[in-house]
Amino acid sequence: MKASRRNAGFTLVELVLVIALLGVVGTLGAGFIAQAAQMYRIGTARAELMDEASEVMRRLAREVAGSLPNSVRVTVAADGAYLELVPTLAAGRYRAHASVSAEPTGNNPLEFGASPVDTSFQVLGPPVDVAAGSQLVVYNLGSAEADAYLGNNRRTPVATGTGLSTLSYSAAGGGFPIDSPDHRFFVVGAPVSFHCASDGRLTRYTGYGWSATQPTLSTGSFTGVSASRLATTASECHFELDAGLANLGSLLIRLTLSRDGESVTLLHQVTVDATP
Repeated sequence: MKASRRNAGFTLVELVLVIALLGVVGTLGAGFIAQAAQMYRIGTARAELMDEASEVMRRLAREVAGSLPNSVRVTVAADGAYLELVPTLAAGRYRAHASVSAEPTGNNPLEFGASPVDTSFQVLGPPVDVAAGSQLVVYNLGSAEADAYLGNNRRTPVATGTGLSTLSYSAAGGGFPIDSPDHRFFVVGAPVSFHCASDGRLTRYTGYGWSATQPTLSTGSFTGVSASRLATTASECHFELDAGLANLGSLLIRLTLSRDGESVTLLHQVTVDATP
């Protein structure tokens, strides 16, 4: 008698179980993939915000650190926070006394209170570059008696160029008012302002000139001047200036950038040189 053979295959119950299991695995896998993709998008967005915030913070810190001593000033207005500074282009020491030795070039010190007004001085040490449109500043205290913004310790060079060992300047405004204890002078550019607006825009302004009071948009000082946008998503921007010790201060910068539900906050304290 021949033995009967069962036909190979799956039963209906087995097929149903396999389909159900595949559905569960597919649903779980899709959830994991969607979560991973969302985490990747969030991470990418935060990385982009961090890069943008870091670049802006480095720009602010670099310009503050390179500013004329006692030139950083901060104000908060109805339309946002303002930071202003005077950039230093070069610096050096001036000859304070005529040489009593046989040195042939040691005869051009910077004289204070001289009549007629002294209009030149010899640079001690390496020669300096004086760019067109720059200004000479001596002993900037940031107060009424010696303030670059007021102009009483700021003079216009009459000769510009590179590698200058003698600096000449206009007699307009008289001589420099106060002798620097360290006999230091600075070659500076025009003032620069940063404005953090309530709509998220962080803007850098140049070319608006010198003003005894800190300029703002409401005063019309920035109309028609050079403006460059540093950020458009600044949800918070805060400047806090601490005069600190007699020769050293600090500026605390707090910057928050926000986009697509993500935010990045950076806090940076910049040392401000207050030794004029």
